[in-house]
Amino acid sequence: MSVSNLPLTGLRVIEFCWVWAGPMMGQHLADLGAEVVKVEWYKRFDLYRTRGVERLRGTLPEGVRRESSYSFQSLNRNKLGFAADLKSKEGLQLVKDLISESDVLLENFTVGTLDRLGLPAEELDKLNSQLVSISLSATGRGSEIESLRSYGLMLSAMGGYESLVTDQNGDFIGSPTFVMSDPNAALFGVLAALAGSLHARKAGIGATYECSQIEAVASLMQTPHRPGPEKVAIEGIFQTLDGDFVAISIENASSTQGRVDSRETFEIWVGETGTHDVLSRIRETGGVATKVEDLALTENSEIYAGTDVRQPCQHPITGSRDIVATPWLINGHRSPVRKPAPTLGESNEYVLRNVLGLSEDEISGRQASEMNHGD
Repeated sequence: MSVSNLPLTGLRVIEFCWVWAGPMMGQHLADLGAEVVKVEWYKRFDLYRTRGVERLRGTLPEGVRRESSYSFQSLNRNKLGFAADLKSKEGLQLVKDLISESDVLLENFTVGTLDRLGLPAEELDKLNSQLVSISLSATGRGSEIESLRSYGLMLSAMGGYESLVTDQNGDFIGSPTFVMSDPNAALFGVLAALAGSLHARKAGIGATYECSQIEAVASLMQTPHRPGPEKVAIEGIFQTLDGDFVAISIENASSTQGRVDSRETFEIWVGETGTHDVLSRIRETGGVATKVEDLALTENSEIYAGTDVRQPCQHPITGSRDIVATPWLINGHRSPVRKPAPTLGESNEYVLRNVLGLSEDEISGRQASEMNHGD
C-alpha cells in the first residue's frame, strides 16, 4: 500500500509519551499514516526501551540494550525519534517550534507535568491555536489524587475492572497479568485526537482533550452483557490428556451429550481426552473451544494461518524481527510497517532541517551541543 493512500498522511503528531497507553496512541496514528515525532532525551527516555531486557543490564552496551525491547519496537514502529532536553532553554525552544508546526500533541504524564516544563495549555494555544492536545493522565485534572503516579494494574483496580476477575463462584482470584487499562485508554485518546483534528480543520481552532485512564477503565464496567443465557454451563481453561491447555465456553449443558454433569466431571473428561478430540467435540456441539498457545508458538498457529498479521521489520540494532501489524485492512490491504521504531535521537537532523527549517550551521551547532549533553 502506498503511503500516500493512508488516511492520516499529512497529519503531524508530536508525542511526549512513554510506557504503553501514550505510545499506543501514537502507534495507531502512525500506522494510519500520520507523521509521529516521538520526543525523548538521552538521560530521560521512554522506560519501555528496556522493557523485557532489564536483566541484560551490564551484559550489553547500554546503547544497545535500550534499543532491544520488542515491546518498544512494536509500540513505536513507523515513528520518528527526536531528542530534546525540555529542561534546557535550547531544548524547550526547539520543542516549542516543533509544536508550532504540528497538528496534534500527545502526552500521558502525571497531571501538571507539561505545566511545570513550561508548556501549559495557554502557552500551547499561543504557539499554535489549531493544536489538538491529548492528555491521557492516570486520574485526569481536578481529581483529588491528580498527582498520583501509577501504572496499568493499579488503574485497572481503581477503575473497578479487576473485580470482574473471578472464578465460577464469583470469588476474586487475583489481578490479570495482561493489563486492560493501557490499550483501553489509548483508544479513547485516539478517538479524541481524530475528532479533535476534524473539528480543528473545520472550525480553525484547536482544543485540549483530557482523559482519565481510571475513568476510561470504569466505562468498561457499563458494557452490556452478551445476549443469551444468564450463566454459561461451563467456561474456563482446562488441561487435556496431551498436556495442552484449552479455553472452552459452553452455553448449553445438554448439547455436550452427557459430558457436563458438573464442572468437576467435565474437567475429568477433558483431562482424559486428547486435545484434538476435545476441540472437535466441543465445536461440534455448538460450544467454543481453542487451544491456548505459548507466545513463541503463535507464529505457526492455525488462528493466524493465511494472514499477514505478522510483518518483518528490519531494526538497525536487533536486525530482523516480526512485528504484529495493525489490525486494520484498508481496501483489503494491511497498512505496512514502513519503518522500525526510532533509535534515540535518530531523526534529529530530519526534524531540524525539514520540519523546523534550521540552517546547516545551526544544525551543526546543535549537534555539537548534543554530543556534550547526550550519552
